[in-house]
Amino acid sequence: MKCAVAIFAKTPGLSPVKTRLAADIGQEQAETFYGLSVKAVEAVAMAASEQSPLVPHWALAEEAAITYPQWQGFPAFWTGEGGLGTRLANLSDALFSDHDAVMFLGTDSPQLTPSRLMEAVAMLKARPEDCICGPADDGGFYLFASSSPLKRETWESVTYSANTTLEELVMASGRKFFRLPVEQDVDVVADLVRLHSRFENAGTKLLPEQLVLKNWLDAYFDVAV
Repeated sequence: MKCAVAIFAKTPGLSPVKTRLAADIGQEQAETFYGLSVKAVEAVAMAASEQSPLVPHWALAEEAAITYPQWQGFPAFWTGEGGLGTRLANLSDALFSDHDAVMFLGTDSPQLTPSRLMEAVAMLKARPEDCICGPADDGGFYLFASSSPLKRETWESVTYSANTTLEELVMASGRKFFRLPVEQDVDVVADLVRLHSRFENAGTKLLPEQLVLKNWLDAYFDVAV
């Protein structure tokens, strides 16, 4: 089973990034965090692809960014115009044309592990009729995977960035959902505190790119204190 992984990302300078976090810690620091978070998620996806039939892709918010150097590690797609539901549907249509399953990831959960992505693939094989999701603790989802596409109108019917997002998707899809463990996103400075704690407790299990992010958090909180 060949499973595409579409990692949704924005390009600083072309699109605003981490605006809520920037309101707490300033734009420069927020953009620095974002860049490190993207690198960490990229490394997680790459490590998982080396041990499972995952094929990572970038799903970029800006058409002009497809040729940018930072997005050359994976094949890059432009998500197209429109709201998030429309862009999710666009990517689903494009990737299901050449893959047996599709997984969506964001760049807001850099603490994820390769084993979590591989667990999602294992569940796709074990429960091919189900959607596999990773619930975020803010009511959204950090991961979604399926071996058959949802209808475009399903994606477009959901209210995104709300505490009802995942439950709306479940209801609109009419499908059974298998839920992976709940994880956090990083949207505001309080989320950075929790992420820092998570990394500190991870010990030596961090990928090098995650360790770079942990070191940045160590320095940030030393200065902040």
